[in-house]
Amino acid sequence: MKCIYPALLSGLSTMAMAEDLFRISGKAEVGIHFYQKDGVNGRNIQDAGSEVDINGAIDIHHDLTAFFQVNTDVKLDNSRGAGHLANGDSFVGLRGKFGAVKLGHGINAYGDGYFKGNFYQYDPSPANSGIPSGGEQHRGAIKYEAPLLDGLALALSYAPDKHETRGNNDAWAASGTYEQGRFGMRVSRAFQFSAGGQHKQDTLLAFRLQPQPGLTVSLELDYGRNERGQHQLSSAAYAEYKPARLGLRAAYLTARHAGFVHGATQKTVLLGADYDLSGGRFPTSLFMEGKSDSGAVRGKDLMVGIHVGF
Repeated sequence: MKCIYPALLSGLSTMAMAEDLFRISGKAEVGIHFYQKDGVNGRNIQDAGSEVDINGAIDIHHDLTAFFQVNTDVKLDNSRGAGHLANGDSFVGLRGKFGAVKLGHGINAYGDGYFKGNFYQYDPSPANSGIPSGGEQHRGAIKYEAPLLDGLALALSYAPDKHETRGNNDAWAASGTYEQGRFGMRVSRAFQFSAGGQHKQDTLLAFRLQPQPGLTVSLELDYGRNERGQHQLSSAAYAEYKPARLGLRAAYLTARHAGFVHGATQKTVLLGADYDLSGGRFPTSLFMEGKSDSGAVRGKDLMVGIHVGF
């Protein structure tokens, strides 16, 4: 009996350490989707972005820390798009006084939007050139994040993909983000070479402002050029007001020469609301979002669903 207590205490201590080192989190989001496309109406049950994250970190030598993330998109509606473990932003890395180095998938220094209103179903962002830098057809990338300096964060990523016959090859991205108080801004640039010696590029300028507690507004401007030298200009304005349980959000996106087609335009309006039912360990919210597209893509969407975090 005397031997059991030390073993039990040791086991509890190990579990406590493991809980500190490893963390499982994520969200379950699903709802009823109503849509209209080309004059045809439809409705279905649709996942709104459910995912599971496994994160871990451990100090390995003085100021050096090893860490990892395994992000997996899951589909509660059994639709395609998940399929395997670590299909989302997944990586391993080292962090120290020099900054951080990450190696894996989905680690793009360009970023996928500075502040986009925290929409559930929709992932609004200005139209860009689609440079993956560690995603889509790329197997992965390496990313360096410099130490934070007076609110300034710098990042650089490289996605190697050498293939003589495929259209796209190596991709690079760099960004600088500055945040002080209620103001923030980001400048991002990405380019990708093609097998024919040409390249495509994309530049993004974003601003974020919190004029009062609970209210956030932002603006993104994007300029892209494809391998054929065609240009595309797009912009997006976002606003979210959530002082307490009730949240309201809106966005307006527009693109000139949309899809790199001269004279084509694209306009999208997004409206959304959510209400927090509970907080704590499993925060639960009800949400409703609507989208209206005009231009090259025409359609209307309405999503009513529930979010449960863990």
